[in-house]
Amino acid sequence: MKRKENIDVVMPRLIKGEKKWFVEYSCYYPKTDRLEKFRVYKGINSSNDQKIRKKLGDKIVIELSKKLTSGWRPWNSSQYIYKDEIQYKNITLRNGNNKKNDSHLRKYLSEFLIDTKRRVSSKTYESYQSKTRLFCEWLENNKFEKLRIYEITPKIVNQFFSYLIDIRKLDPRTIEKYEQNIGQMFRYFMKIKLISENPLGKVTKPPKIKDLAARPIIDSDMRLLLHHISQKDEQLFLACLTQFFLCCRPGNELRLLKIQDIDLYSNIVHISQENGKTGARKITIPNALVELFNSYNLMSYPREYYVFSKNKKPGTIALGKNYFNRKFSEFKKELKLPGIYKFYSFKHTGAGKLLESGATLAELMSHLGHTMMESTYSYIRRHFGEKSKKVLEFKPEILNGII
Repeated sequence: MKRKENIDVVMPRLIKGEKKWFVEYSCYYPKTDRLEKFRVYKGINSSNDQKIRKKLGDKIVIELSKKLTSGWRPWNSSQYIYKDEIQYKNITLRNGNNKKNDSHLRKYLSEFLIDTKRRVSSKTYESYQSKTRLFCEWLENNKFEKLRIYEITPKIVNQFFSYLIDIRKLDPRTIEKYEQNIGQMFRYFMKIKLISENPLGKVTKPPKIKDLAARPIIDSDMRLLLHHISQKDEQLFLACLTQFFLCCRPGNELRLLKIQDIDLYSNIVHISQENGKTGARKITIPNALVELFNSYNLMSYPREYYVFSKNKKPGTIALGKNYFNRKFSEFKKELKLPGIYKFYSFKHTGAGKLLESGATLAELMSHLGHTMMESTYSYIRRHFGEKSKKVLEFKPEILNGII
């Protein structure tokens, strides 16, 4: 509710709802710079007699009016009612997750998660929830549970990241995800004017102990793999090249792809809001992949079928989460190829080849489904390094005749 001129309070009034009566009032809250609306149902609907309800409601109106006139505000109360998104699911199912609690911390962390849930896929939301939950638990375990959001200092945030690095021993990529998710949380609090500055500064990453990330596949190994897989498993072969050409993520984006998501007329694959890591998006289908789809006669199957299903053809049941990883590992071992190759490598390999073909960074960013150019720069550095023509052609005259 926007603030009207300099109005700080809209005084209480009794409202006769369709099912329940309630007292409604509004107060200006400086942290959100808005008039926030409040309703009181308790103590009014204990009787069906309208005269009694009016008497009870009028009494609450008088009491609230006196308190508001004297300077009292509802957030000064020691208790809030909110939906707790921090609590673990098994506890929520047993006890419910509408909480009455004095935790300013949990209230606003839960509000951030509820806002995030509206904008991202379920898988991405789970990442935000788990990291926000650990941050909340760490604050509570370290006697910061009474803090207001705007009382969380850079020093406290640094202590949390030191805990992740020194005690939890998390690797740099995981620390980077915490930095992104916690940073987004504080940006949300700035947006709603709960804080004026982001307490999250530059996080020092720990040394990488072991590189487990999937790497792009070199040309000779790529040809060997695809030839071998095409002879043994046509469905896996299609999955490899679909991931390669679309640069889609092999989890939900590839595994849950349906016939109806493929538009061969417009050369577009539709990734749904539910399945996309960064939400709904459209991916351009290269002509080579259109030809491959046609060779598999995909459009002859019912549109609600999953492209990848049981019996190695489209069907009504999606394959399991680890199916492609497991099948790819089997073929990789048969060919005695290095462990740095994973099923995910086909996405990285496709992105690298697209970059080599002359695609702009903006085109690559769009094709990868990144929301920020910074993510694309980071992706290129991580998987392909910084290539320089001058470095590639570097050979000083002093070496002429020697090499």
